[in-house]
Amino acid sequence: MKKIHKIILTLLTLGFILFTIWIIIESSDYLFTDQLMRPHHADHKLWKPGGKIGHGLGILGGSMMIIMFVYSLRKRIKFFRNWGNLPTWLNYHIFLGITGPILVTFHTALKFGGLVSISYWSMIAVALSGFIGRYIYIKIPHHVNGKELTRNDFNSKVNEITEKFKIDYDLSNETIGIIYSLSGGNQIEKNGMWGVFTLFFIDLTGWFRRKHIISVIQETTKISNSDLKEFQFSLMQIVKMNRQIAFWNTAQKLFHYWHVIHKPFAYTMLVIMFIHIAIAVSLGYTWIY
Repeated sequence: MKKIHKIILTLLTLGFILFTIWIIIESSDYLFTDQLMRPHHADHKLWKPGGKIGHGLGILGGSMMIIMFVYSLRKRIKFFRNWGNLPTWLNYHIFLGITGPILVTFHTALKFGGLVSISYWSMIAVALSGFIGRYIYIKIPHHVNGKELTRNDFNSKVNEITEKFKIDYDLSNETIGIIYSLSGGNQIEKNGMWGVFTLFFIDLTGWFRRKHIISVIQETTKISNSDLKEFQFSLMQIVKMNRQIAFWNTAQKLFHYWHVIHKPFAYTMLVIMFIHIAIAVSLGYTWIY
């Protein structure tokens, strides 16, 4: 099922990219027209917020933003907890959280104002904070079903993998110490809350750091060419886990603060969106029906 969902998400993403390219090509002339001159544009009835396409994009984008909240039900309501793995739900949640705001942006025709602008910028804040939340989330070890591992369980797992790695390649304790040192874990933990920026910088320079760590360790060990690929994979797995442990406490705190910021924006967006829809419908702004 994991592979099937991956294929579905890939197809949805490719389809959305193509759809977005089509929207940009078809609407660019209208969107770059001065707002005072837009009512005279030939495509005004199509791309204005209440137009045939513009209105449709608003309905589609808004629906995506509402459906996105099903992920919260999956997390919090016991009845839904056996409905698939949480990471899979999260992937769809992220997809909707990216595509919805993009479609709503085209729905606005790049014109922001009034009460609805609060909903729009709350939506943008939700989307941006979602990227941050996702980054922190993937740094916290989880089971396959999405349940968070305890620190003791994860420590045991790291020790087990490290010990196996040490025995398989006949490594000394000194070499293992070098691996831990090069992983950057000490610096991440030392910087406390600022460790997230240290980790982010390490991720940005990941390829160079990976090559450096591998070259240093290979100089102190004798690895055959046939074992080299497996050796490098195991080595980087231990490095990654060491960074996760170092970031553990900070990740927990940041995730707590992230929820404090993310939720109010999400609820503000949702409430004003429903007010906007109610006003639009009451004033007769229906779509093609």
